[in-house]
Amino acid sequence: MHQSRAIVLRQIKYSETSLILKIYTEKEGLLSFIAKGVRGKKGKLRSAQFQTLNLLDISYREARKSELRHILDLKVIDPFTDLPFNPVKRSLAIFIAELLQNAIKEQEQNLKLFQFLYNSIHWIDLSKQGYGHFHLLFMIKLTKYLGFYPMLKGYKEAQYFDLQQGVFSGLRPQNTQYIDSEELKAWKQLINAKLESNNRLMFSNTLKRKLLQTMIRYYKLHLIHFKELNSHHILQSVFNDE
Repeated sequence: MHQSRAIVLRQIKYSETSLILKIYTEKEGLLSFIAKGVRGKKGKLRSAQFQTLNLLDISYREARKSELRHILDLKVIDPFTDLPFNPVKRSLAIFIAELLQNAIKEQEQNLKLFQFLYNSIHWIDLSKQGYGHFHLLFMIKLTKYLGFYPMLKGYKEAQYFDLQQGVFSGLRPQNTQYIDSEELKAWKQLINAKLESNNRLMFSNTLKRKLLQTMIRYYKLHLIHFKELNSHHILQSVFNDE
């Protein structure tokens, strides 16, 4: 039997009472699980415990003939106080969960990445204001743990950022994958910002939508397996309504 802290990324209904789950674990990275009896009346596990980004402590065992681990027991740690009930935060959670499923494929321990995710999710749940830029700040900070964080040499004076090479430059890149002007200024601000002070960011909704598209393009350029995201349309709609 194994035990680990874990973060729920996705649940899919399987049979009348079971769920298939994608969960990022502290001990083994991204894993797939089956939780039996969670949609019935007699099981000790409940589907509500597997809501998006829930922070868990799980006990599980490996299956002999399947990649699906079996969840034996769990407890919710740091239960959410606001995230499931706040429509903006809920949209952010759906986006972050899909982003992580696309970006992370490794079934291996990465303690620094897990702690970053845990702290970020805990922060967005407790934050009272200033979380409208969270997804952008999260995306750029996440690249540190995925291996393509922007190289910062000369970034303060740079006039361009080459998305393909991941470098700042004073000269226009020869390829077409770059940003400059207003977007470049915003990237520099995001690099310098911290979660607890991101309420100082004052990007317009138009700029936030543009930055999100560029961030997704940056991920696609550096992760071969990265697929098109669907949930970013939800965020676009949320920011249109603000």
